[in-house]
Amino acid sequence: MTDLIIDPEFVELLTVFPPLQFVDPMAQRATLAEVRRASSPSSLPEDVVVERAVVDEAGIAVPVHRFRPQELPERAPVLIWMHGGGYCIGTPDEDAGLCAWLARKLGALVVSVDYRLAPEHPYPAGLDDCCAVVRAVSAQFPESRIAIGGASAGAGLAAAVTLRARSGDCPMPDAQLLIMPFLDARLSSASMHELAEAPVFTAKDAADCWRHYLGDRVGDPPADGSPSAAADLAGLPPAYVAVAGTDCLRDEAIDYALRLQAAGVPAELHVVPGVPHGFTGLLPGSTAARRIRTELAAVASRLLEEQT
Repeated sequence: MTDLIIDPEFVELLTVFPPLQFVDPMAQRATLAEVRRASSPSSLPEDVVVERAVVDEAGIAVPVHRFRPQELPERAPVLIWMHGGGYCIGTPDEDAGLCAWLARKLGALVVSVDYRLAPEHPYPAGLDDCCAVVRAVSAQFPESRIAIGGASAGAGLAAAVTLRARSGDCPMPDAQLLIMPFLDARLSSASMHELAEAPVFTAKDAADCWRHYLGDRVGDPPADGSPSAAADLAGLPPAYVAVAGTDCLRDEAIDYALRLQAAGVPAELHVVPGVPHGFTGLLPGSTAARRIRTELAAVASRLLEEQT
């Protein structure tokens, strides 16, 4: 990390940030749960209603957290959100603050998906859950524009949902919002090697996560399991892609955004220099995190506007 140029706001945090491990996801989940229990719960906006529910679609029951302004227009847009965690850790609670903020900022219903996690539930279980929620939400709100998004593995799932939707498995969302997406099970990008020891999330962590999620398919991954493996990205919805500059996932996300553009898909790409993977959640008050959050809301608002 001494050779990396780190955003000054993150230097102190990275010196004390406890290392994550993905060899044993269950142990890591327990550690994170203990940290949450010992921490003061974050306060959410009082004018945002938070509900827990279960979406039951074609026999697939998926817990969700719903965030909505107290006054929600009848044809308000919907954002379906997936948390990060390498496909094997994480909970919707970790993104509750962001989801509540987006619900208020966008005047939208935000549905955060508590999808099943590997290795207990490997591919395609988590993706099946996300697609089930898209089908259910689309049926419940047929007049609303719908975006799908997430961070890290959540962004990978969002991208995978659009590939599934193109094949007819679920309705196609109107937009995809991909924050630091985790996309390439083949670990083939330049940054996966150049930034193998990047802070917060390393190339070894990435390999462990893909092994848990895809098992013996990791060497020849299906496109909806590892979206970078998709040969054709035409026909997918407009995208916003935000990338952390000091992240081993950096180049796979950049490549995906450029391939979307080459396939004729409107795609905006923002690379934030000097910040580590997960920067928007690690230090949400930082200048970089606030800038990306504001940009995310602005892009989402535009993509979710009624089309005339």
